[in-house]
Amino acid sequence: MVDKTIPRSCDTFVVLPPLTDSNLHIFGKNSDRPTKEVQEVILVSNEHTSENKNHVQCTHIQVPQVSTTYRCILSKPAWCWGAEMGANEHGVCVGNEAVHSKIAYDTRDKALTGLDIVRLALERAKNAKSAVEIIGELVEQYGQGGTCYDPTCNSPSGYDNSFLVVDDKEAWVVETCDRVWVAKHIKEGYYQISNIYGIEDDYTTHSKNLESFAKEKNLWDGKGKLNFAETFQESSSSCSRLTAGQKLLADLTKNGNFSVFDMISILRDDQSGICMIDGTGHGYTSTGSQVSVLTAADKRKSQIDVCHFFTATPNPKVSLFKPFIFSDKAELGPLTVSTPSEITTQRIHPLYVAHQKATREQLEDKRLKDFEHEGIMEIINKLKSADENYTDTYETLFHDTVSAEIELLREHKPTKRS
Repeated sequence: MVDKTIPRSCDTFVVLPPLTDSNLHIFGKNSDRPTKEVQEVILVSNEHTSENKNHVQCTHIQVPQVSTTYRCILSKPAWCWGAEMGANEHGVCVGNEAVHSKIAYDTRDKALTGLDIVRLALERAKNAKSAVEIIGELVEQYGQGGTCYDPTCNSPSGYDNSFLVVDDKEAWVVETCDRVWVAKHIKEGYYQISNIYGIEDDYTTHSKNLESFAKEKNLWDGKGKLNFAETFQESSSSCSRLTAGQKLLADLTKNGNFSVFDMISILRDDQSGICMIDGTGHGYTSTGSQVSVLTAADKRKSQIDVCHFFTATPNPKVSLFKPFIFSDKAELGPLTVSTPSEITTQRIHPLYVAHQKATREQLEDKRLKDFEHEGIMEIINKLKSADENYTDTYETLFHDTVSAEIELLREHKPTKRS
């Protein structure tokens, strides 16, 4: 029997040198959400600062705006302000996971959601360490509360969060419970977060109020170093996807040449449940996916050093990972941006519609995967190249790739069966 207290959704991964092809930093996440929820991919400008906007309206509350923000590409549920995952113009990547703690969530006041925190960190952080500090400050100051789901989905109200933060130098894991947190520095190898706490007493840093909060809630007796997972995990439980993911990571990194295609293969692994497919239409599905590839800071030799790949559609097994590269004039286009709620209650976008209309045969057309593979190879080869004379700025790369995907779906004629 499945333990319903543990949300069975989402996995986030990072693989670092020396286990990767060409010493790349490779980040990946599946966002598993209610099946009928639409996930959009949007580009956020850096124009909204405290000079022209005093506050930021998050999903449930407002927080003061800061003086400097950065451009972000976000994969997010269309109904809310926050994001499941994303990256900013400085190569900072963040993804979150739901975790259930012993501190009741449903009785909390409205506050920040984990999705809000992902977006705020990406808008404000110039590197991974700064993102960790921002996440910690937000958790301590505002706490976590308020529904994390569109009310029409009839899902539980919300959850505490863990975060995986990656840049071209390092990775960090942050785990939270209400207004307290711990963070662990990941310098090399691989790491995965899923839906249970994973940091015990091996954290690198923590919130100032950690021990006092645990004592106040009668969860810790003050003896020895506080074990975060043991103290706050709602129930002792294992996570089969975490176990499966660890095995996949171990197998795929043993030769020391883990690639972007290996990360994509993990996100498409449905046997483990990492790729979540809902056959009923009323459960959970991998509604969006991201893979980011970053050249290590000390290995940069090309004009292109970071690329982010997003699906913007459900089920990564039949979705394409499409590239986005930040440049001064980078555009996203309208094809993955959902229509405003003022226009339609169903927050859909053109690429989502194309996938919903397509048959299984169309979605599995070999031409689509060949198109994806060729596009990824082109980008990876340029990431590895020492040639600094590229003239292409890739301003419309993502839009052009999405447009081509839609056209390929439209061109395919289902085979008639006799």
